[in-house]
Amino acid sequence: MTIFCMRACLSGAAFLAGLGLNVAAQAHDELHFSHPLIAESPSPDTKVRLNYLFLDVDEGGEKSNEHEISFEGEYAFSPSFSIEVGVPYAIVDPNDAASMDHLGNIDVGFKFANFAFSDHGVLLGYGIEFILPTGNEESGIGNDHLVEIEPFFNIGYKRDALEVVAFTSFGVPINQDQGEEVETEMGYNLSFLYHVSARVSGLLEFDGGTVLSGEEDGHTVINITPGVKVKPTDNDNFELGAGVSFPLTANREFDVRAIFSAFYHF
Repeated sequence: MTIFCMRACLSGAAFLAGLGLNVAAQAHDELHFSHPLIAESPSPDTKVRLNYLFLDVDEGGEKSNEHEISFEGEYAFSPSFSIEVGVPYAIVDPNDAASMDHLGNIDVGFKFANFAFSDHGVLLGYGIEFILPTGNEESGIGNDHLVEIEPFFNIGYKRDALEVVAFTSFGVPINQDQGEEVETEMGYNLSFLYHVSARVSGLLEFDGGTVLSGEEDGHTVINITPGVKVKPTDNDNFELGAGVSFPLTANREFDVRAIFSAFYHF
C-alpha cells in the first residue's frame, strides 16, 4: 500500500513538473518575491536556508521547551519551477522529564509559478509537498509511519516596496495504521513585507490551520509574527531574519515561538 501510494505521489509530481516547465516556456517576465519567515515565497528560487526555532509550550499544564534546527535547500530549474527539501532536527525538553531529540519529518516540495498577471505585480503559484515519516512519535517529534500529501496554492502581490503573500494548503495523510483515524487539515499564511531600505525589511505574518476531519475536527489555531530581515553585508545574496510569534486563538500550539533564519540566494 505504501509503495503504491508513493508511486502515485511521484507520478503526480512528474505530471505537475511537466506543467510547470510548460508555464516556464510561456513566462514573459520574472517577478521575484523576498522569502518571508513563516510563509512560503510564491516565486521559485535557488537558495539554502538555515533555521532555528524555539517554542515555549504548555499543553494542559505540561510545560516544555522545544528547539528545532532545520536546513532547507531549493533549486529553481526555471523561473516557474523549483524543487525544495527541508530536513529538521528537534529537541524536546520537558520541565519534569528527560529531554528527547530526533530527526523530524523530512519534506519534499514541488513549486510552480504562473506569470500570466505579472504586468500587474501578481504572481500565482501552486504545487505539492510530501511530508515523509522520518520522525519518532514516542519522543513527540514527527511520526514514523504517516506520509502526508499537501497540495498548496498561493498568490503574491508586489507594488513598490510592499510585498503581500497569501498561501493555503490541504494536508491529507496516507498509510494509517489499522483503526487509525484520518485527520485532514487546511493550513494558511498571510504575509506583509515592506522594504524599509535596500538592506532592511519589516514583516508582519499570520499563520494557522484548521482540522477538517478526525478527532479534533474544527480545531483552529492562528498565530501572528512580527519580524525583520536584514542584509548585514554588501553581498545582496545573504540575508538574516528574526521574528517572534504569539497565538491569537484560544487553541494554541505554543505560548511563544521565536524564529531565526539565515538565507543565501544563488
